[in-house]
Amino acid sequence: MKPSFRFIALLITTGICAGVFVSLRNGEEWSIKSTDNNAPFDSKEKSSPGGNESSSSFGFGRALIVPGDGGNAETNPLPVTYGRNGRAVDFGGLRAIDYISKWTGLARAGNIDAAYNVYQAESVCANGGAPLADYNSEADREQSIAEQKRLMSLCVGVTPAQVQERLNFLGLAARAGKVAAQIDYFMEGPYGRPIDLKESQDDPIVQKWKDDAITGLKAAASLGEPFALALLAQSYDVGEIVPRDAKLSIAYKAAEAEVRNTPLSEVQLRRKFGSQMSDEDFDAALQLGKKLVQDCCKK
Repeated sequence: MKPSFRFIALLITTGICAGVFVSLRNGEEWSIKSTDNNAPFDSKEKSSPGGNESSSSFGFGRALIVPGDGGNAETNPLPVTYGRNGRAVDFGGLRAIDYISKWTGLARAGNIDAAYNVYQAESVCANGGAPLADYNSEADREQSIAEQKRLMSLCVGVTPAQVQERLNFLGLAARAGKVAAQIDYFMEGPYGRPIDLKESQDDPIVQKWKDDAITGLKAAASLGEPFALALLAQSYDVGEIVPRDAKLSIAYKAAEAEVRNTPLSEVQLRRKFGSQMSDEDFDAALQLGKKLVQDCCKK
């Protein structure tokens, strides 16, 4: 049985977390917002149009101050708030509904960073009320329940229609070339929830999402974004979103490893992807991977 889209996303998300951990250990800065629509995740980015300082995608950022809680960032820091993509979202002391209102006008006028800000905030509210996972301890479960209550309080006034509209703002930012949005557009899927892509393959919304998602990933990959390269390698290996193509899978995987400065040997690539491939096709795949890196990163 082929892995589902949800399984692909889980695999890639796990890899992303591992990649961030390694990068942080190596002293790299990771940020979540950028005024450069083409800046990759692992670049040192400028502040967002909201003027908020950038912070680690998965680490601890600035405290969120919810009006009326009687606290402040110095004496009563609150947990960092994360969107569906795992990046911290700084609401600047506003509740979600006010933060969304602040940026929606600019987003509708075509401001790409504002559109991504709205998506991020609405994605936080999309996480509220999610089913609880299994936990190893009652303490972990209680902590998760408390976090859900916090998110529900933060998102009071945000409607289901606004939560779903996040995909429109995300699509706007992705089509405009914002790399983070291109990654998130793929990860969200066509409806922003897990679906069976095989059963929905004739759905025109799913078909358009597939085309747009792969186009966005390829654009991000052309800039050397390792997450995009990893997602493309996985997609061409599984064959659920695009037709299965072992040569392209090898090429994107080899390029991703090279961009991350963790190149894979030919033996490793052959074992993982090319066991049923002729030597000629395997060599062609490796050359394509080298060309991808040359075009994106070694001009």
